Amino acid sequence: MDTDNNLKEVKDKVTIFNLLSGAKENDSDVFVWRLIGNRKHLGKMRVESIRKTDNVICLVSVEENENLVKEIVGSLGHVDLYIPDCAMLLRCDLKSTDRGLRYYLKIPSLVVQLERRQVLRLTITDSNSIQVHLSKSSKRSVGLQLFSKPCIDISSGGFSFFVSKLELKYFQIGDEIPEVKVKFDKSSIQVGVQVSSILEISPDDYNGLPYKVWRINCKFNTIDQVSRKYLERYIFERINQDLRVINEV
Repeated sequence: MDTDNNLKEVKDKVTIFNLLSGAKENDSDVFVWRLIGNRKHLGKMRVESIRKTDNVICLVSVEENENLVKEIVGSLGHVDLYIPDCAMLLRCDLKSTDRGLRYYLKIPSLVVQLERRQVLRLTITDSNSIQVHLSKSSKRSVGLQLFSKPCIDISSGGFSFFVSKLELKYFQIGDEIPEVKVKFDKSSIQVGVQVSSILEISPDDYNGLPYKVWRINCKFNTIDQVSRKYLERYIFERINQDLRVINEV
């Protein structure tokens, strides 16, 4: 799996403070993470308080994540965080802890955010990783056609897959598909989508396609909060490339 997310640096202190304040007000998920080898370990936290005069933010671990957070932070002098709601990555110096229950961090002078997109997108190279299952009718045929397609990219806002020339007749821009099953290795979610665009893709030296296909881009119009949060975590766990940016700050 790979990514095509573009990150931008944010150095304005007021903007950084407002982003963190928004995370506190919205009780947003905050993930503390640590990359060990090729595996990313995540623990869920939330913002308890922000002291602007001291330039300090206080995080507390969500109850079932207390031991995991302790293991991730360990003896490091810094903490790496990801806040999905504002698509922000930041590294904070660890000032102190309160018996491993509260973590007092220095608000950094630089964070990174996604450019143009408000959510992380994961491009999938392993065709067996994520499958979408749906049924679709066509104006030129009778009955429903069942489709089971490898997902080629996904975000918490939607996904894409390829269809052949024969299958293309079943899809038009604006089509709504109320029941779609997105199947992962060990779980699945149910969503509703709308076809937002259709792109013709010809074979070339880079995409490795054997013949011309059409890319069906779908955006979620029905997804519950639990499924959205699952997607945000699933995608972040599998992204490595983008993380080098904040680690080098």
